Amino acid sequence: MEIALSNGDELKTWVIAVAGNIFLIVLAVRAIGHYAKREWGELLAHFIAGVVVAGFVYASDSAKGMLTAIWNKVAGS
Repeated sequence: MEIALSNGDELKTWVIAVAGNIFLIVLAVRAIGHYAKREWGELLAHFIAGVVVAGFVYASDSAKGMLTAIWNKVAGS
């Protein structure tokens, strides 16, 4: 696997993908534990957190744009 570091975007994308996937795996394992214990509230919270993390990992530019737009509306910029 070759990683070209022309401007750092490839490295940033790779690091976000690896870290996000590790986090998603941890969330999935914990969600299975909550399912086994029938802790439905915690299971739902892990599912929602997984959706948010997946959005940041797989659509990071769109997520950044959305957060920037929300911040601009809140801050009035």
